[in-house]
Amino acid sequence: EQYNLVSDRPAMLHYEPDLSRALRLAEQPPDLVIGAGIDDRATAALFLPLGGLLDRRLDREAFYQPLLANGVRGDRQLLLPVSFNLPLIYFASDSPVSGGRPMITTDQMRSRAPSFAQWSYDRPVRLSYSPRWEGAFAYQYARTMGMAVTEGPSGEPTWSALAVSDFASAARTWIEDLAGNVATDAAFEERYLYAPHLQLVREGRVEFGYDDSQTFLETSDRRRAGLDFKWLSDGERVAVLESIVYAGIPSGARSRRVSDDFLAWFFTTDRQVEIMQSAIQKRSGQFGVAGGFSALRRVNDRYLPELFPTLSGKVPDAEYLSFAGPSPRHWSELVTRVVEPWLVRELSGREQERDLENSVRAWLLQQEE
Repeated sequence: EQYNLVSDRPAMLHYEPDLSRALRLAEQPPDLVIGAGIDDRATAALFLPLGGLLDRRLDREAFYQPLLANGVRGDRQLLLPVSFNLPLIYFASDSPVSGGRPMITTDQMRSRAPSFAQWSYDRPVRLSYSPRWEGAFAYQYARTMGMAVTEGPSGEPTWSALAVSDFASAARTWIEDLAGNVATDAAFEERYLYAPHLQLVREGRVEFGYDDSQTFLETSDRRRAGLDFKWLSDGERVAVLESIVYAGIPSGARSRRVSDDFLAWFFTTDRQVEIMQSAIQKRSGQFGVAGGFSALRRVNDRYLPELFPTLSGKVPDAEYLSFAGPSPRHWSELVTRVVEPWLVRELSGREQERDLENSVRAWLLQQEE
């Protein structure tokens, strides 16, 4: 909307749930693509080089450099990063973990188990937090333990099996410290964790909840009242979530010049601030730039805390962010459908039909390319 007010070639939007597949099947590719899930090797190859645009009309140094490097294939800049999100842990504002550095580790969460717990006879009625309650947390916990997913030679996802084993061992010990055993933890979950987790934390039934920055910060102030948060960290850095939004111009685009004009218009601090201000005035409820932290450092460091006061004193410096490399094809959906449920079953002591690698492979074999 903002761009169309100043352009003589207005942009027309079209939504595709699977951008990679849509690009492969398109008889005529669009002029510009913006979205997540386009950074795998095969999909990135469908885009035109942007190095000329970057050097002539954009400020290369304005970007987070590791994030910009993710869009490079060979020596060509095929994608430009747009936005990213961070994992966070929320808790009551009066919690002992509130205050201090805006980061929290799993060890800090785990250490709260004895003092927060409350038992009635032999049953817990309050527990701090279990790594098996939320699959999304279990996966991010595994990432803090070294589960770094990369593309293999044929585009398949690869990771360290040792890191997964280390995660499972540490998480099981956490559960034992928390509730004594998995059965007690599971009984507590079944008895109390049917309500929204935000509500459970606010009521003091549990101490912590997991979320990502977009979902949490797009939740209304009323629902977040009385809550504080910190970024989930390994003690040194916060691992940026893998669903990074990129922009690219597909090969075969008819209006390369118009696409260049849009990207040059969009990737400036002033423009992104205007876009966020407009969204706030319209009460759209959207967080940040394209639903996340901007790929431009100055936007986050200087302006995001002003526009979103909840972030005051909490925007991490670039040196405290760890950016994963490009994600394999289908990885976001794989995490939700396969990896997270597998990790929770593993922590629950349930029998697995396959190990994680073969579970991922079996799911991929069912997908259309």
